[in-house]
Amino acid sequence: MERVIVIGAGMGGLATALRLAHKGFDVTVLEKQAKPGGRSNVIEEEGFRFDMGPTILVMKEAFDETYRALGLDINERLDFRQLDPNYRIYYHDDTYVDLFANMAQLAQEVEKVEPGVTERLFRFIGDSARKYELGMDFVERNYDHITDLANPQAGVRLVQTQAYQNLYGQVSRYFHSDKLRKAFSFHSMFLGLSPFDALAMYSLITYADLALGMYFPMGGIYSIIEDMLQLADEFGVTVRTNAPVAEICVENGRAVGVRLESGEEIPAEIVVSNADLPYTYQNLLAPQHRKRYPDRRFSKMDYSCSGYILYLGVNQTYENVRHQALYFSEDYRANLDDIFVNKRVPAEPSFHLNIPSLTDPSLAPEGHSAIYVLAPMPNLDGNDFSWDETAPVVRKQLIDRIGRILGDPEFENHIVFEREYRPTDWLVDINAMYGTAFGSLSQGFFQSSFFRPHNKARDIEGMYFVGQGTYPGIGMPMVLISSRLVTERITQEWL
Repeated sequence: MERVIVIGAGMGGLATALRLAHKGFDVTVLEKQAKPGGRSNVIEEEGFRFDMGPTILVMKEAFDETYRALGLDINERLDFRQLDPNYRIYYHDDTYVDLFANMAQLAQEVEKVEPGVTERLFRFIGDSARKYELGMDFVERNYDHITDLANPQAGVRLVQTQAYQNLYGQVSRYFHSDKLRKAFSFHSMFLGLSPFDALAMYSLITYADLALGMYFPMGGIYSIIEDMLQLADEFGVTVRTNAPVAEICVENGRAVGVRLESGEEIPAEIVVSNADLPYTYQNLLAPQHRKRYPDRRFSKMDYSCSGYILYLGVNQTYENVRHQALYFSEDYRANLDDIFVNKRVPAEPSFHLNIPSLTDPSLAPEGHSAIYVLAPMPNLDGNDFSWDETAPVVRKQLIDRIGRILGDPEFENHIVFEREYRPTDWLVDINAMYGTAFGSLSQGFFQSSFFRPHNKARDIEGMYFVGQGTYPGIGMPMVLISSRLVTERITQEWL
């Protein structure tokens, strides 16, 4: 029985460990932090429970398939609730629009903003559906050669859908109002890309949100991690926390195990890294073993943005809000350019507002609310400002705007628990390159599919990768698909 070491107990690492154990491999997972989960970790204090990273899931089929591959039904183990609406979008002038998955309700909402837009809305959704179909052709496969990209039919659809064009520019053809252009173009942010730079292909994410629905597992996203850990115990997977890896050991071009920071050496025939991929190459592998990925190659890659997060426990409940919302500042372009181009904190941050206790009251004490706020921020590459000085300013801006959204002028006085998470924390806690929040390598064309780092090291036998740094890319569904793809590759080569 081949021994497998999985570095990192993020969602992708745990899913891979379970899949490989189910196939008969002897699997050990090594996690740096005190708790498994990676970006999908949890805060549990003073009766509050907060997901630290992702808060909502889309493309639920990726989760269903992961459990089916293990002979299980995830819906029998976890309780999922579909959000309705998916989002409430707030604007600087105190107006808002709800984005429903129900097309009739969605049309009614957007007509309030832009009368006569319904036909163009449905055209946009239909065209986005075709991009989704096209994009999934390139997502659910392993790549070995550039010829694997060859697909004449896909090439025709690429031209027909004009998926190669600019995302914001193409969205603007369907929607004439600034408010709807914002509402239907922001999704590329979750791939670490400004909609002003992203391909129109990524309107497929908007389609996935609207057509496939957005779901919340009761207990939060971390309840999935907890269930995976229970399964790991049942499947005989060893999960070790507080076990940071210092080096992947390579002999004669083969991975032979790892050395922990404690000095302990653990042998294995197969090593799968769920740690941040650039970190793995640059910090865990000696330079002579990574000639295809030297430091200079990573220095030329494009990296996604970071984020500043507030986790707030509030001794009030609010009925005039939705589980999930977004706030857009007035100057959308300036906001995004500050994050991605100028590498500075936006003058007025836009943000994601999540109040999971509206759906699951158990996440906060009775009569209280658990509130999560994420403001996209520049990553740490080239920053010339101090987060010690910047964080209090950003916090004040966010608190003031949230109080206005909630209609609670005393909002700050109602905060009874507070924790913040800065870009520097992403760097320290999970070794995220430049403190990136959503995933390290952004999802531009030349960092996608075949062009993204592969899930098998080309220089080292027995060395593999899983997670957002390899294909298909960023986001929990993509990470779970990544787990399936690397498991397929390993089983084909070792069984």
